[in-house]
Amino acid sequence: MAHALIVDDESTIRRIVERVLRELGHTSEQAESAEAALVAVAARRPDLILLDVNMGGMDGLDALPLLLRAVPGVPVVIMTGQQSIDVAVRAFKLGAVDFVAKPFEDRKLQTTIDALLTAPREGVAPTGPALIGASARFQDTLAIVRKYARPDINILLEGETGTGKELFARAIHAASKRASAPFVAVDCSILSESLIESELFGHEKGSFTGATTARIGHFERADGGTLFLDEIGNLTPSYQAKLLRVLQERTLERVGGRETIKLDIRVVSATNAGLRDAVAAGTFRSDLYYRLAGFTIRPPPLRERVGDVERIAAHFVQRYAAEFGLSVRGIAPRALERLNAYSWPGNVRELENAIRSAVVSADDLIALEDLPENVVDCPTPSTPSVSLSSGPTSTASSPISIDEMIDRCKQAVVSTDQATDFDFRTLINVSTEQVEKLLLTVMVKEGRFSLVQLAKIVKMDVKTLRLKLRKYGLD
Repeated sequence: MAHALIVDDESTIRRIVERVLRELGHTSEQAESAEAALVAVAARRPDLILLDVNMGGMDGLDALPLLLRAVPGVPVVIMTGQQSIDVAVRAFKLGAVDFVAKPFEDRKLQTTIDALLTAPREGVAPTGPALIGASARFQDTLAIVRKYARPDINILLEGETGTGKELFARAIHAASKRASAPFVAVDCSILSESLIESELFGHEKGSFTGATTARIGHFERADGGTLFLDEIGNLTPSYQAKLLRVLQERTLERVGGRETIKLDIRVVSATNAGLRDAVAAGTFRSDLYYRLAGFTIRPPPLRERVGDVERIAAHFVQRYAAEFGLSVRGIAPRALERLNAYSWPGNVRELENAIRSAVVSADDLIALEDLPENVVDCPTPSTPSVSLSSGPTSTASSPISIDEMIDRCKQAVVSTDQATDFDFRTLINVSTEQVEKLLLTVMVKEGRFSLVQLAKIVKMDVKTLRLKLRKYGLD
């Protein structure tokens, strides 16, 4: 049995929530204002807080940070109007874990409360055999998935081809309240123009030539769960309008049918092109865009996931060696060096294809010659070195290592004769940029820091650091 605090200035709402909690076997207390809620949590720590946004006096968004400071770790559910998704997103950024829309549907309210009080707060971890990575960029994206998977809002995934948008969509579903319900994936780019309406919404028997039986569409198949619409930008304007109507009304009619079918679905959509640009160009409806993009998540391209190529490649080696019954056990150092040097414009999908073909041609280890030609032919970045003039009269500079540079400095300090021949100003002016490049290269290859974290460490603003990384080919 858990104890909840209900914060709302409407007594009717408080009674409805109290009844749902009681039916689930939980106790509750009520507060009619944010100020009263702060007093209540000081007297007794609740297991859950249900907080209204619009109240007289302090509103819910102002009270939320205060409540979380007073009782850290207690999940807070925002209660807001049906059309207030933007308010809900602001609440998530402040620390709320979910929202319920007014007017309440008892079943949805029960599901939200039950999921928070009977399951771990993190929900199902959004990981799996194909979601592999330890880089800061990848882990930051997973943290966003964890945060926005539970709240029942539509999510748009925007990213390059091959970044694993469907895998992220499945991770969102697995970490949501709908995890036990269906996940239905639809690739909008391959839907036949003549059959798209039937595919999405279903049809009745005899509704058109060839419709010999009734058919349930993708929307009905996903009822109660998650519908994933990949390449959503490929929908024609007429079907954009029909999709918008279904999302607004949460009902549909099958082709050739008259029955209105109620829907309870969450939509996760994906595109490899910016839908905002399509909206600006007039090829995608703005009202549909805002329906789909309750929140936008951008899976990172592989080139930004420092250190993850080796991890993902090792997974694919193991997978395809087992699938093909081969004894390939790893990747040779030179081949691994080239994998890390390649930019992977096709992202994880391209890496998978490269490893799959390499496994077939390899013996014990994948060698350089087993990799695709475009990967083998890519330039391998050289180890950064420092060019330093050996003296003020030198006409040419030769690359030396950092250790050699330090040795020269030491020698110059301890030997008066060498000090007279050593130009410290040249050392500083010539080497600063290369030392900076070397240190940034080392820190980026560690893969443990996000851009913001790295900017703090090196005491630069983010914009300056981004320009330097781009300059040194580290972006």
